[in-house]
Amino acid sequence: MTNPFKFGSVVDDPFFTNRVEELEKVKQILESNNHLVMISPRRFGKTSLIRKTVKNLKRDVLSLDLQLVSGVEDFAAQYLKRIYRIFPSEKIKHLIKNFRIIPSLSLNPINNEVDISFQTTESTLPLLEDVLNLLEQLCNSKHRAIVILDEFQEVMRLEPGFDKKLRSIMQLHKNINYVFLGSQESMMREIFEKKKSPFYHFGLFFQLQKIEKSRIHSKHKVKSSSDYTDENNL
Repeated sequence: MTNPFKFGSVVDDPFFTNRVEELEKVKQILESNNHLVMISPRRFGKTSLIRKTVKNLKRDVLSLDLQLVSGVEDFAAQYLKRIYRIFPSEKIKHLIKNFRIIPSLSLNPINNEVDISFQTTESTLPLLEDVLNLLEQLCNSKHRAIVILDEFQEVMRLEPGFDKKLRSIMQLHKNINYVFLGSQESMMREIFEKKKSPFYHFGLFFQLQKIEKSRIHSKHKVKSSSDYTDENNL
């Protein structure tokens, strides 16, 4: 019999463990106009939970892990690259002609994706405004997007005042739900619960708890019994 558990990577069925209540709560938040802040230690399954929820909602999703971002220009480039994965390239090319800082674009022949880079700039606010507002422009009230920013506590290392710039842009968006995931609780609480922080009370707080053993055993005991029955009927 195969191991019913899978650790250390983002999972979906059949490895996704029984979190029905959490799925419903997250779904309700993302169906509203609210943003979501979720914290839990690594390997608790928060990324898998979010991916499972948005898959069921059938909305466009932009996901970016801030651990993999080297700076503000790289953040903007990776963000724009993910917009290209969602929307027609010709429509995007038409809109980025109005960017104040024009990106370098090239087609990667290996994966057939657009490679994007921005030159280093002294003022990153215009760059961030153009890239983040692009997604808002491409969406509408009937076609809303979800942006998942994983390991969001990393925002504090990228540039002084980066969090303030992001908040000033995101707070104006009406067609995007933002999801902020973090594994370092103290830093995430400082970002979202400290009154002087730009992101103070920006989203609904959701702390993912370790799943109860009874819920794990309940799901996989039923599944295993079914597997044995099928094998015996062959």
